[in-house]
Amino acid sequence: MIVERATTTGSPEQLWSLVGAPERWGELLPTFDSVRRVGGPAVTDVGSRFEVRQPGLARAIYEVTAWEPGRGFTWESRLPGIWTTAEHRVSGVDGRTQLELRLHWSGPLAWLIRRSLAGRASEMMRNEAETLCELARRA
Repeated sequence: MIVERATTTGSPEQLWSLVGAPERWGELLPTFDSVRRVGGPAVTDVGSRFEVRQPGLARAIYEVTAWEPGRGFTWESRLPGIWTTAEHRVSGVDGRTQLELRLHWSGPLAWLIRRSLAGRASEMMRNEAETLCELARRA
């Protein structure tokens, strides 16, 4: 599992307004080309599905499997032989706001993905966490 954390002086509400709006990530984050809703409830919740495009990675469809407004969400993508689970958590820590991102691969090809993409994925996640926290600070 890959875990990346960043903190901000922005409030949890400011950070959640960014984290909880994945359809905006294409315009906010350099690690996303686009995130487009492709199914599920009209308002983001469990069952919402998104097409995710990231530089240098295959297009993926992610489905929200846990949604806790103001606190975080989890979404999953399944490709043949590889299942990706990504968690996004916002919390208050010692008067600051923390964003924790977790990424886990499972399935018969998980070892190959870990071997080939773990370093890049960690770097992208660190960039995402730092960018979102900086944007929340400015809000």
